[in-house]
Amino acid sequence: MLKIDFNTIYLLLQALLCCTLTVCHAEPSKPKPQVGLPLLYYREPHLINFGDYLSLKIVERIVGEKVVVYPRVFGIPPNPGEKKLLAIGSIFSFARTNDVIWGSGINGKISNKKDYLFSQLDIRAVRGPLTRHYLMYELGIPCPEIYGDPALLIPYLFPEFKKKENPSLDYLIIPHYADMKYFPKTKYQNVIYPTEPWDRIINKIVDSKFVISSSLHGIIVAEAFGIPAKLLRVSETEKIFKFHDYYYGTGRYDFSYATSVEEALMKGGEKPINCDLKKLYESFPFEFWGEKKPKKINFKATKSNANK
Repeated sequence: MLKIDFNTIYLLLQALLCCTLTVCHAEPSKPKPQVGLPLLYYREPHLINFGDYLSLKIVERIVGEKVVVYPRVFGIPPNPGEKKLLAIGSIFSFARTNDVIWGSGINGKISNKKDYLFSQLDIRAVRGPLTRHYLMYELGIPCPEIYGDPALLIPYLFPEFKKKENPSLDYLIIPHYADMKYFPKTKYQNVIYPTEPWDRIINKIVDSKFVISSSLHGIIVAEAFGIPAKLLRVSETEKIFKFHDYYYGTGRYDFSYATSVEEALMKGGEKPINCDLKKLYESFPFEFWGEKKPKKINFKATKSNANK
């Protein structure tokens, strides 16, 4: 007859209970530490703007992985000491002390020095010499003489987009999102809005012989692919400062703009860009992404026709 040793059973049950509690109360595995810097770029609550969104797509392509987007919350100061990356856009007013800057520009709408809430920055490149001058001589922030908007790198970072040998569009209109009301698609067939998907906009640009744009990045992306472009000014919503900054940063001090599509067609595009894209690319803060290093890219001179 089987004898039951109640003392042994009691000890076994205690051991089993102890193991169960240990498993249940085990510390959860710690998340992997964040790699890289959170990216701050300008975002509107109800739309995605082409030029601003390119900041995210370009940085993701360079580092080869998803990038953490920094939540921009008005009225709430950033966490002390939290370093961020600011790239495309006139977004210096969102920068804070020790942030890393790669290709951003000063916004001509904000001229009060009190609106810039930083005492020092880690600047790798800026959009143009007007931004550099303002930083150094108005705000006392050291700034290297490395110019260019990162969107100029798109043809090299995104080989899936290629300029068409025989473009189907004689010209393309890209209004700033504040100017879209002046270009209804019922009246203008050759128009694309900067609120449409970013890749669709680029595909339209590379399928065009000429780009007419009040959106800065409509001009920049066109010229990056060697497609002539003309700045269109139909409102004063966007200050001319950032356009001067871009054109000066790419070696064009004698650019002009048009006030109508007809005038733009008559004037044609600007001279080719003159910008050290290799230096711009290699100034990206790769060190924050651990082992990431610049890929070797053959930066050929970007050619564009001065006239349509």
